Amino acid sequence: CRADRIGAYGLLPDGASSPTPHLDALAREGVLFENVVAPAPMTLPAHSSMLTGTIPPYHGVHDNKDYRLDGAQKTIAEILKDNGFVTGAAISAFVLESSLGLAQGFQTYYDDFETASEGAIVWERQADEATGIAIDWLEQHKNDRGFFFLHYYDPHKPYLPPEPFASRYADNLYAGEIAYTDHCIGRVIDKLKALGIYESSLIIITADHGEMLGEHGEDTHTYFIYESAIKVPLIVKTPSNREPRRVSSIAGIVDIVPTICGQLDIDVPQHVQGLDLTPQIEGESAPQKPRQLFCESLWATKYQANSLLGVVTDRFKYIQ
Repeated sequence: CRADRIGAYGLLPDGASSPTPHLDALAREGVLFENVVAPAPMTLPAHSSMLTGTIPPYHGVHDNKDYRLDGAQKTIAEILKDNGFVTGAAISAFVLESSLGLAQGFQTYYDDFETASEGAIVWERQADEATGIAIDWLEQHKNDRGFFFLHYYDPHKPYLPPEPFASRYADNLYAGEIAYTDHCIGRVIDKLKALGIYESSLIIITADHGEMLGEHGEDTHTYFIYESAIKVPLIVKTPSNREPRRVSSIAGIVDIVPTICGQLDIDVPQHVQGLDLTPQIEGESAPQKPRQLFCESLWATKYQANSLLGVVTDRFKYIQ
């Protein structure tokens, strides 16, 4: 999901209505990070970074195929489980199935796919089914210290949103998929409120990568590391903060693990390469030391072309 397709970012074309009213409402109660870097335009490498707080050259996952996250890599689920949390996840695409290593630390990891969605390129479940799993888990564990990872795959080609989103966004089915996913996120938020645990919940919304949508000649993602594929949303709602805030300094999805640890007063493992964003969440200024965030795509090497290696700072982005 590209960052500029979330209404709260204020980057939609003039006159376009926001497809994400629930995410926009969440941003009004939390912190929106305006410049967030994904480390790779592919699902498995980016999720490996999201759940370990490390970049691909460290965790070793560079592609969706022929790679798996090594058991020696410690995930946020393992960290929280070691600290007494009940952990669960609902996965919506075959590319994140447990055999690829991301299930480490999750006591329940719903990744069974009996049938593929009609027209899907890979086996996936629709957002409605994933939402139902999440709601059931929340009801079961409403009195526990719980961590749940809810993965949606719908804003992904082929764009096949169900009705009424297919008709409402007939001229932009990508936006229709995002609107459908936002609707399902709204159901989860409603359940948190009904269970009386919304106020005390730390909620983090992000994406593993964006979508090129024809820019630079790429329809979807995997090859290039331009902004459309690398710049992703990040919205954080904490139990303590109710003042909407926007942070312009760069951040990365590698920052999610240390930020969760910082919010819960858990020591950040030494190997983690991300940064705890709690100071920015609480309104402090940007980090005094300049940051450099890494991104890559090795996909071009499959076609005897050079790999793409990038570094992003608040001032520039360099691609080798």
